[in-house]
Amino acid sequence: MNEPILPSGMPSPQAQSWGALISIIVIVLMVVIGAFYAWEERTAEIKVSAPTTTQ
Repeated sequence: MNEPILPSGMPSPQAQSWGALISIIVIVLMVVIGAFYAWEERTAEIKVSAPTTTQ
């Protein structure tokens, strides 16, 4: 896919907007994955430190 390039060497405004949108999506995905990782680590700590009751 060839992006139109203006004579000044800068990508067109449409190409810039797609780049910004893709960047935002990647950043949001990284934050969500990090949150799930941290949540899983925290629940694993709680499971390990929770006392077990046997009868």
